[in-house]
Amino acid sequence: MTGIYSCYSQIKTVPKKTNNKNKMEYFNIDIYKDWEIDSEWSSSENKKFLKKGEERLRIRFYEDEIQLNKTSVINPYKKIFVYYKKNKLLRSYGMQFYQFSIGIRKIYDETGILVKEIDNDKPYIFSLPQLIEKIKKEHDVDLEDLTQGCSVHRRVDKNLKKPIYEVYLLSKEDPYSKKKYFLMDGVTGELIHTTSYPRRSDEIKTPFNQYLISLEKKEQEDNAFYKNYKGKDYTKKEWEAFEEEWYRDFEEKKEGRNFFWDNIFKKLNE
Repeated sequence: MTGIYSCYSQIKTVPKKTNNKNKMEYFNIDIYKDWEIDSEWSSSENKKFLKKGEERLRIRFYEDEIQLNKTSVINPYKKIFVYYKKNKLLRSYGMQFYQFSIGIRKIYDETGILVKEIDNDKPYIFSLPQLIEKIKKEHDVDLEDLTQGCSVHRRVDKNLKKPIYEVYLLSKEDPYSKKKYFLMDGVTGELIHTTSYPRRSDEIKTPFNQYLISLEKKEQEDNAFYKNYKGKDYTKKEWEAFEEEWYRDFEEKKEGRNFFWDNIFKKLNE
């Protein structure tokens, strides 16, 4: 599992000969001349905030590049354009959903040729659209609607050694003081863990960290001394396995069956 998900995303270098010949994109401030200044933010010579309807624009001028972020007040998607400052050509383009990268990030050289693609969705066999649909169906919450007070994170987690989604929803019972947390498998879409927690708390540990602590505690309990039987010490995990084996032997004798041969025949018929 570790080897499969060692990279967060798939990076693809595009050979020069096979580069597409899309129309080169340039930064042009005049495109936004009909946008108005967003007074909620303080603009300056190197930083401009604009708005038009539900759309919002942030333009930052750096030493060697120009970054343009396009967002909305109603959905959590963000488009990020980065341009070379010296010739205004597009340097890279990507998208985010609740602050994490999604889709294909494209990187261009100084002549406007596509040289690299990064697939941010590659590790997540259970896709973002599937997650959105699952939450909508099971909890009647639209993750694409900012007004519903949700948040989503995803990553390939080094502790669990798998891609995960973390979804935070307002509690149906008490939305003003509680939130619901869902930890989901990024490959299967299965629910790994869920809990409720107060929206305002002095607790430093996140729901995910608390889950990791519970796993560590369970592992310690499973491997600690549990009981002694006929002169042999057992951990809880070993004792549960012993009980299961004993029960199977008991059922076998009671019913006159042999589970060993049952399993052999089962495997032969698979």
